[in-house]
Amino acid sequence: MMPIAVDLAALVSRIGAYRISDRALRASVERMQATLQRGETPAPAEVRAFLRDARRYFEALEREARAQLKDLDRRLDDLFQQQYNLQAERGVAQRRLAGAGETLELVDQADRAAP
Repeated sequence: MMPIAVDLAALVSRIGAYRISDRALRASVERMQATLQRGETPAPAEVRAFLRDARRYFEALEREARAQLKDLDRRLDDLFQQQYNLQAERGVAQRRLAGAGETLELVDQADRAAP
């Protein structure tokens, strides 16, 4: 067996826990699981193929997740900016409302005092 720094059975189990849609990786995982369940040592070529398929699949998964996070962060930044702008606009509307109310109160007072 090829010397690898991780427990191959644990790696196969971890990858097998994912819902994998990639046929090549799914088949590779199933072959490795069957070999390990029989208590056999996988052939070096089989291990290399499994690791190649796993790397290809999870590198793509990582790229997609990074892109999704980047998009979500951008959208959150836009949302926070929009929220900030709306809060500022709300403050202006509150000051206009207060100013209009105070002015109307003065108009009412002047109207009552007018001859």
